[in-house]
Amino acid sequence: MTVNFERIERFLNYLLVFLLPTQIAFHFWPASAFVFGIRVDYLAPSVYLTDILFLILFGVWFSGHHKNFLSLINKHKTLILLFLLIAVINIVFSFSVLPTVYKWIKTIEMAAFAFYVWARRDIFGSRAVYESLYLSLIFFSLIGIAQFFKGGTLGGILYYMGERSFSLSTPGIALVSLWGRSFLRAYSTLPHPNAFAGFLGAGMLILWGHYSKKSFSKKIPGLVIISLGFLLTFSLAAFLTAILCAAVYWMYLKKFFTKSNLFLFVLAFFLVSLLLPVVSGWLQSLGITYGESVSQRLDLAVVSGSIISHRFLVGSGLNTFIIEEARGVLTNSHYWLLQPVHNIYLLVMSEVGIGGLLLLYFLFSKILGGLLYRRNTGIFLAVIFIMITGLFDHYWLTLQQNMLLLAFVVGSSFAAES
Repeated sequence: MTVNFERIERFLNYLLVFLLPTQIAFHFWPASAFVFGIRVDYLAPSVYLTDILFLILFGVWFSGHHKNFLSLINKHKTLILLFLLIAVINIVFSFSVLPTVYKWIKTIEMAAFAFYVWARRDIFGSRAVYESLYLSLIFFSLIGIAQFFKGGTLGGILYYMGERSFSLSTPGIALVSLWGRSFLRAYSTLPHPNAFAGFLGAGMLILWGHYSKKSFSKKIPGLVIISLGFLLTFSLAAFLTAILCAAVYWMYLKKFFTKSNLFLFVLAFFLVSLLLPVVSGWLQSLGITYGESVSQRLDLAVVSGSIISHRFLVGSGLNTFIIEEARGVLTNSHYWLLQPVHNIYLLVMSEVGIGGLLLLYFLFSKILGGLLYRRNTGIFLAVIFIMITGLFDHYWLTLQQNMLLLAFVVGSSFAAES
């Protein structure tokens, strides 16, 4: 009996896409992962099942295509050397080297995954991959929906897929009040409902852009389930972003965007973010009482502004925002939030400095510029969705599941240009 290795490889790629929302992992807890004796997940080096699966697949592909890979590296060596130079400088000047080294390794892995999606566009552009993503979003939405109605996690075999154990009474759990009752917001297997909402939102846009009108109509039952899962996260930022994406889509259809004004559109995200620490400090000075979510975001933006003012060029070190916060960077809170700033642009500027922020601007500008005339609507809007939600949260750069989906979107966008 002949083993069809190509078929096995394709199946494992489909499996990887299906498992993107899982958080099965082994965590290491060195001293640098503790702040005031408290374990901080963001600082813990972790090996995920999705890491292992991807590295195996990448290794198999690389063994047969290393010459093409090295040729591509040589073609873009200036950009790659610049990236590595920023990484080395950032590590050297980091306030905590181990978390920074780990995060740069993770960043390189995500870049490799984006490259792999581009290189294997014969697989990742296939109908089977999108079917795998569609089924994945349905499956993990059903978990989130069941959690909402049960008021806690489901347990059982789902524990081994990364579902954490919690209930309505768990301290710090995300709840929503409806009709005088508290309900659990949908988590599924992600660390927070906002991250789950971001994953579902971007995922639905990817699917919407891929399927034809005829195929899309056949997917309506599944899309209703995914949409319900999205709604039960009660993520205000994701809901607002969905509305804004509809407006962007209208402008896209009206051919409002050109190469020049698209770059200004991207620039606006960065400028608004850089003004946020100043605006946050002013809002706090008014003496107004804000809700907990808003208050935390204002506090963290002020902390970010303080870090940027001291480490404008090189940043505090990738993955050290929480450490810097705990070291005494001024915050108006009476407790340590132990979270990154809820804005990906401020997070990059705080931890990597101006060089990192410029690289991020270059990445988003190049992606959207390349997609503009390709009419790849789904990927275009998924990038917009990521950029807008990135104004309100950090999960696209800090959580495994969302980082993998971001890399998938980046790789798919470059594949669309090929």
